[in-house]
Amino acid sequence: MRYLNYIIFSLLLFISINGYSIERKKILVLHSYHQGLKWTDNVNRGIQEVMDSLGNKFELDYEYLDTKRNPSAEYLNKIIELYDLKLQREKHDAIIVCDNNALSFVKDHGGKYFKNTPIVFCGINHYRDGLIEGMTNITGVAEEVDWDGAIDLILKTRPKTKHLVVINDGKTTTAKLNKLIMLDLEKKYKSKLQFVYFEDQTVHEVEENIKNIKGDTCILLLTFNKDKNGKFISYQDDLDLFVPQSKVPVFITWNFYTSDGVLGGKVVSGRLHGKMAATMIDKIVSGTPADSIPIYRKPLDRYVVNFNELKRFGIDKDVLPDDALLVNAPQSFYSENKEWIQVIGGITFCAALIILVLSRAILRRIRAERALIIEQNRLKISVKHERLIGLIGRLLNASDDFKNVLDDVLKLMTEELNVARISLFSLMDSTNTGIIIKSRISLKGKNIKDVNQFYFSEIDEIISRVKMNKSIVSHDLSNLTEKEQEYYRKRNIGAVVLLPVMVENQVAGLMGFAQNKTHVWTRDEISIFFSTVNMIANAWERNSLMNDRIEAEQKNVEALRMLEESSRMASIGVMAAGITHEINQPLNAIKITADSVLFWQKRNPGQLPEMFTRKIQTISEGTSRIDSIIKHMRTFWEKPHVSEEETVDMVEGVNRSLSMVKRQVYDHSIELIENLPKNSIHVYANYIQFEQIVVNLIVNSIYSLDKVHKENKRIKLNLYQDSKHGVLEIHDNGTGIESSIREKIYDPLFTTKGNESGSGLGMAIVKTFIDRFQGEISDYNNEDGGASFILRFKLKNPEAN
Repeated sequence: MRYLNYIIFSLLLFISINGYSIERKKILVLHSYHQGLKWTDNVNRGIQEVMDSLGNKFELDYEYLDTKRNPSAEYLNKIIELYDLKLQREKHDAIIVCDNNALSFVKDHGGKYFKNTPIVFCGINHYRDGLIEGMTNITGVAEEVDWDGAIDLILKTRPKTKHLVVINDGKTTTAKLNKLIMLDLEKKYKSKLQFVYFEDQTVHEVEENIKNIKGDTCILLLTFNKDKNGKFISYQDDLDLFVPQSKVPVFITWNFYTSDGVLGGKVVSGRLHGKMAATMIDKIVSGTPADSIPIYRKPLDRYVVNFNELKRFGIDKDVLPDDALLVNAPQSFYSENKEWIQVIGGITFCAALIILVLSRAILRRIRAERALIIEQNRLKISVKHERLIGLIGRLLNASDDFKNVLDDVLKLMTEELNVARISLFSLMDSTNTGIIIKSRISLKGKNIKDVNQFYFSEIDEIISRVKMNKSIVSHDLSNLTEKEQEYYRKRNIGAVVLLPVMVENQVAGLMGFAQNKTHVWTRDEISIFFSTVNMIANAWERNSLMNDRIEAEQKNVEALRMLEESSRMASIGVMAAGITHEINQPLNAIKITADSVLFWQKRNPGQLPEMFTRKIQTISEGTSRIDSIIKHMRTFWEKPHVSEEETVDMVEGVNRSLSMVKRQVYDHSIELIENLPKNSIHVYANYIQFEQIVVNLIVNSIYSLDKVHKENKRIKLNLYQDSKHGVLEIHDNGTGIESSIREKIYDPLFTTKGNESGSGLGMAIVKTFIDRFQGEISDYNNEDGGASFILRFKLKNPEAN
């Protein structure tokens, strides 16, 4: 089993490696020259940069023809023999061909080694389409030199130059082609420059000739790879042997000559050629046919200038093109310490990043702690408010009338909520006035001026909004009208919350919360204000409904009592009629006997003592008075037959009423003042009911006077008439009418005498009878402290009066 696992693992490893190798594309890079040549190495560097940027996508194989050092046919044949053994066995997905000799080799022998393989060339000097004639599946980069740019740089940096020494070997193919180009340039710039050629010379001769150059001359170093004797000279040899001998600026056109001692030039870059070729390879491998990619024919170059040489020859760097690369320029601190700065910067960045992460974590923690504290405070406030709401609810539910506990509620709120003043006003008054129900001012609001009432006109905008069931919140009074701001400022109030109190679906009141200075009301404060107002509104409505129910029950009880009293009074009337009938029999006998004795005495004077005669006379007069009273009582208790046309003489009616109560008045030590006219005053009324009115009012005055301790108790009656009415005024100097009961004194069964001494029907009967006669009754407390009642009855003939 173990061996089986090993076999499976090996197979998987082989498959993965094989798959990995299949995925990578093999690219052959075929160079004309040898490894170590600057141009060749620069091309490789450009290719490698692109390949590295694409990941592990390609596998590169390098081959070097080394034709610059070995140009013989014999050497080339040996190369072919080698490649017959080497390249025929290899399969490549694409080929990069560098420089002219490699392109010629592929053109001549590619069918043998690279049949149908896409080809990309680069570094081809003096490119023309004939170089690839007959070849397919090929594209590339032509090595174009900006010769005009090179000459222009010479003239810009050394405008006084008259001679240009061109160092070119004249033996290699490249050098020969360069010579042709120089001849064309010589014609173009003949008015400015005289061209001098160092070619077909030995190395020593070139060195000596360079030493002798001076004055208005510059050197243009092209390619000098073979001297007069056929000796191979590398690019580095050119730099080492020729450049140090020069006393004038040396200019170049290829990047591999960039070195100390060389001023610079518009140089072609092998690295850029390599990058361009590698980019084309990536497109081809990705599926783009090579023939469809245009050959790049523009120079891949740039201006490169050595700062030390500028300084050596006193050339101002401002004359250089803007895009020139200045090498060996004085380095800034950053440039000199770039690596250390980058390392330190990286460390600093990492530290800053760590600090930032930690700072953000700390900030998040601080925010979380603050949020937790805020939430904790809100929870505390919520618990506090819930407790407060509970206490307020218990207080309001503990009393039948919420007004009895309202002071405790407001005190609790001002203390717990730190509010300067809380007031509850009723808006139900008919005079457009807000009447205070209860108000509470805390210690912090001691400078606030409280009011017992206010007129709607003083804060009309507020009242209008409140009556539409809208609340008002003002932190600094700025959202109120100027008149309303002035109203509150006069009372030392700086911030208010005004909430409507809804009772039975209408705004019955206004509850105000005030601070004595500017205050930003919080959401929690406003929330508990609303909750409290709703609870007070519910208690108010509950109290109102309870009062309505109690009033209805009381009216029901009063109606039953009135029915009972009416029944009792009816019984009294029947009993009174029977009693008067029974009394009349012995009373008539006494009257007849007394009158007979007096008649006998009159006929027989002196027979009886005078004292007996006076006593018998008194008995006769008393029985007459008793008879008169009994007759009056019988008519008083009879059911009256009221007619709209029935009239009474008010003078006679008052006298008949006084006859029944005058003795009672005197018995209570009360002075009775009667201001009655001699002439009759006839008004629309009924004698019995008129007398009941007068008797009830006088009896009430007697009861009121019994409650005061005065020596000059009195009841005063004034009877007169005006243009339309007969007027009876009854005044006393008793206790008067309390303001709290003024509206109730005419209600049935309302009494101030208690259940044992009063039925509560007297004043109700008075009001009922006067209304029946279309009369009027009014009352007030007079200057003596007692009560005054003014009765007006319609005159029978007002025109006659």
